[in-house]
Amino acid sequence: MPAAPDSPDLIVEKFELEGANVFCARLIGINRVKDSLANAERLAERVVREERDAIILDYSQCKLEHKLEEFMKVGEVFARHMPVHVRMSYVYGPSNMMHAAYMTKMLFKAGFQARAFGNWDDAERFARGIA
Repeated sequence: MPAAPDSPDLIVEKFELEGANVFCARLIGINRVKDSLANAERLAERVVREERDAIILDYSQCKLEHKLEEFMKVGEVFARHMPVHVRMSYVYGPSNMMHAAYMTKMLFKAGFQARAFGNWDDAERFARGIA
């Protein structure tokens, strides 16, 4: 499903893990700061509304146009609006590994179970509460 019309370079695939209360979003293409901030708030609202246990954000096919400081603002949105019980998995690619590491470190310090992974399988196990 394509993102908002002002983001023609980004595709966001949304789905749920089979047999789990886990919401997943796979971002493909170029992700801009303004889109991330808006999407973070919408995602937090969705997680609360749907009473999710975990989320997986897959950035492995995504180029972030964020400086680390800007990406941390997205983390601040999550920390303010996301229920602390929600496990948060990030799947990173080579170009955004540091973003994922900083995000998960910040969320962990805020009391969340948050981890970054270089592959989908490990992220899924964590989201399911297996790892």
